[in-house]
Amino acid sequence: MLKDIKAEGEGAAPSRLPAMVLLFGGSLGVSAAFGMLLLLPLYIQKLGGDEADFGIVMASATVTAAPAIGLVIRYPEALRPNVVLALAILAYGLGAAGAGLVEDSWLPLVGIGLLLGTAWAVVYAASPMVVSGMVTDRERATYFGYLTGTQQLGIGVGPVVAGFLAEGNLGFRGTFLVAAVLCALAAILVLAVGTLVPRKPRKSASYAGQTVPFRAAMGSILRSESVFWLVMILLFACLFTTLTSFQTTFARAQGLDFSVFYLSYTAAVILSRFGIVNVAARYDTRLVIAVAVSLMALSVPSFSFVGSNAIFYGLVSASVGIGYGLALPIVQAQAVNVSEESIRPRVLPLAGLLFETMILAFPLLAGWVISGFGYGAVFVLLAFLCLVQAGLGWERYVTARE
Repeated sequence: MLKDIKAEGEGAAPSRLPAMVLLFGGSLGVSAAFGMLLLLPLYIQKLGGDEADFGIVMASATVTAAPAIGLVIRYPEALRPNVVLALAILAYGLGAAGAGLVEDSWLPLVGIGLLLGTAWAVVYAASPMVVSGMVTDRERATYFGYLTGTQQLGIGVGPVVAGFLAEGNLGFRGTFLVAAVLCALAAILVLAVGTLVPRKPRKSASYAGQTVPFRAAMGSILRSESVFWLVMILLFACLFTTLTSFQTTFARAQGLDFSVFYLSYTAAVILSRFGIVNVAARYDTRLVIAVAVSLMALSVPSFSFVGSNAIFYGLVSASVGIGYGLALPIVQAQAVNVSEESIRPRVLPLAGLLFETMILAFPLLAGWVISGFGYGAVFVLLAFLCLVQAGLGWERYVTARE
């Protein structure tokens, strides 16, 4: 087995670096486009809507995103992962272009949100599948960190660039069209990955998942330790989508510049995924996760007290980014590594299904809470979710020690 892995790694080594560069470049492009579309809540306000209406736009894709990722789970090798990813990126670009054509009323954005949400759900699910096929178990957490760090860079820089463009001659609609162009370029880069990493027949057990019946695979996952990590991934989605989707409107309500959040949060995520993670690798994986989510549990409620203090706003944003940036890729890798090799091809898209379903559905609840009770109430809700995560993290660590 070890000889097979070594031989496969040696054969892939000459092409893996340029393939990873192309993949991360494409990921950066579509993530930047996603970040630029985070200005949609402000655009909806301009068109006469509010946070609750934005929640409706986001949630519209829930019913289509789940079946789309479900197909990836059911048929994980029907198409090469990079092809699935490229098609999803193109679909997201089409949605961005559609948003750029909407004017006068926010209601047409419900249909656009359906396309955007479904496409991004598949992007999120397929991206780690492309990476996972090019790395070993030992490398998986590291490369997932690189991937999610690249994605976070795009998501963080995108709103800042979009804010600059929207305030200029392009406006909101022109900015969304720029995002569509970025997606087209990103799709080309991702398609090129397939030319550098040719498809080869795989005989190792790790790719035998296609022979395991779907129900049997799902049952095996739900009976394993993976279920704990999948629940944590679901909670991460609730936190991420609320903090990023409503940050523009929150900052405006507080008299702050939302760029402070995105730049501070993004810098912290990148620091954790490209720097702190190397130090954390010396310690027990479950301990690192527990400490990271505990940091988030302390940081998220602090948003209620930032007032109009930009420095405190930046510090709280960075603190959340460190915890989130460190924990999420490790949790994703842990969900795969603790599962049986025969069902691993299904674990990643299942994690993507849970994450993206909450990414799309949770803003419906969060937007209603904000519209009805204010931002303080939604931060109380997020603090509760962080405490649940911390409890799960410490329980897994204590159980492993025992």
